[in-house]
Amino acid sequence: MDINVIIGQMVVLFVLMGLGFLLYRVNILDLNTNSKLTSLVLSVTTPCMVLNSVLCTEKYSDSKTIFTILGIAVITYVITPFIGLFINKLLHVPSNQIGLYVFMTVFSNIGFIGYPIMKAIFGNDSVFHTSLFGMVFNIMLFTLGVYLIGIGQQGNNKLNFKNLITPGVICSFLALILYLLHIRAPKIITDFTGMVGDMTTPLAMIIIGVTLGAMNIKDVFNELRVYIYTIIKQLIFPVIAYPAIAFLIKDSYLRGLTLIMLSMPVGSSAVLFTNKYGGDSGLAAKTIFMTTLISVFTIPLVVYMFLI
Repeated sequence: MDINVIIGQMVVLFVLMGLGFLLYRVNILDLNTNSKLTSLVLSVTTPCMVLNSVLCTEKYSDSKTIFTILGIAVITYVITPFIGLFINKLLHVPSNQIGLYVFMTVFSNIGFIGYPIMKAIFGNDSVFHTSLFGMVFNIMLFTLGVYLIGIGQQGNNKLNFKNLITPGVICSFLALILYLLHIRAPKIITDFTGMVGDMTTPLAMIIIGVTLGAMNIKDVFNELRVYIYTIIKQLIFPVIAYPAIAFLIKDSYLRGLTLIMLSMPVGSSAVLFTNKYGGDSGLAAKTIFMTTLISVFTIPLVVYMFLI
């Protein structure tokens, strides 16, 4: 694992975000187009990338590894809400923002940044393994996530299990079945899913850039708590968590996978859910920006400290 390659990948991703920012500012892309591109990435290109990672697999992991990853994901999403509550107390978060801060701690950016970063660090097989985290993520997002966002808000936080039936979840389960059965596909299908899936990374980064371009950048830097939270989430938390991860997970690959998952910045779902269920969407957008920005430096640092 070459740290220079990882840094280079992070810089490329950040430049793509800058491109999205520029395209918004020169009126080539707008928020309406960005919304449609978001749907395209979530519903089409990311599912294709997940499927392609399985269809192109040359070396299969045993079923024990698969269910171990699922178990790690479940444990992660059970423990991190309590970490979020601890951070709330540490930062003296106002009562109307408690649910949002816990939400942001639990639901990191697996979809837009997690897949390309994992692929850059661990290779193509890790995309499918990351999708296993994604399956648990989506289930928790539309259950626990809805509840957390509704804390202290007047919005509707009733659970709708129909929201769990998404292309991403369906393709993740399909990928799991194909993987466990060692099913291969014709070259035309692998070529199609590969070409479509390869659009995920550039589109995802451009989408985030457009989102940032629509914000008043001055407002991003006016809240001290966001700075402190960013340092805690992106650096201090992974560093403190690693000894426990190393003690509980003996396999170096699974240990690295888990650590990088915990090092991801806040996911864009924080803005989507605050808009739908109530809450401080401005705070969510600021935190997404800050954690994404600093992740360009913290993810390579975490990798260098613990995985090389």
